[in-house]
Amino acid sequence: MRIWTCGGEIVSAPESYVAHMWRSSDPKTKAKYKVGAGDAIKNRARAVKAHLGKWYDKTLTFPSFKEWRGKELDTSSITDGFKDLDCEDFEWYLNRFKHIYKDAGVLPEEVFQIEAIITSDDNDEEEKSPLCLELAKMHWTNFGVADEIKLKKCSFSSGSSANEEARSIWWHKSSRLKDGSCCGSLRAWNTDQCIDGRNPKKEVKKLESYTCNLDAGQEAILQPTEADEDEYLLTIGRTDSHLCVSVDQDSLKVVECQEATKWRKRNGFTPIEYELLSDKNKSDWNTIR
Repeated sequence: MRIWTCGGEIVSAPESYVAHMWRSSDPKTKAKYKVGAGDAIKNRARAVKAHLGKWYDKTLTFPSFKEWRGKELDTSSITDGFKDLDCEDFEWYLNRFKHIYKDAGVLPEEVFQIEAIITSDDNDEEEKSPLCLELAKMHWTNFGVADEIKLKKCSFSSGSSANEEARSIWWHKSSRLKDGSCCGSLRAWNTDQCIDGRNPKKEVKKLESYTCNLDAGQEAILQPTEADEDEYLLTIGRTDSHLCVSVDQDSLKVVECQEATKWRKRNGFTPIEYELLSDKNKSDWNTIR
């Protein structure tokens, strides 16, 4: 990032090779330095604060950085190295790569829970405890592996209190459509996981996520119903003949859309990473809700 913001470019060289030395029992590979307890996360925090400016506040919402809230961090050894280079700020970087952050929905304007609308024919206890989509295992991280999406009790949190829960129950629109605009998928906030709509099969009682493909096209969207624009069908699939996600007792099931459960957005809010954008960029981006 510093290369870009300070006037450089990173280009692809297909024929280049990068060597990496793995540490082993061989004394030649032994580290010539020692890393103290907590130093690694401290240095990450320093690097983020030095390079991301006010977006450091977003970093402090992640569990691994909580200990640095309200604490001073000396970043002079980093900032002194580029203070005379006339570097751009992080918002310039977001604009330079807005085909990722805006068009692919990586920096969302709205995050929300996806709540199942349980009808009177369903279990009464389920009605008393609203159910929402949530990743089964992952929380605020990027693991690069698939997960399963489950029905779990919805959260009553919103806004800053949602940060404290650190649950992967909030979603946002993500990934570019074929025309390059946003959005064709649904992504779990603060993770790299999107609903897997690549090859849905009817009657399957399982809904999975996978590492988001930012150029996926249409894979999973909340489609407003004709009867009520605040109620949605959760359609999945890349072809015109979409299927839908429905509730089947305590689990999820892929069905024809005319048979599917309706869904609603719950406790939606604007996340801090979008709030930190300047008013001009918010206007220029005109991000689709």
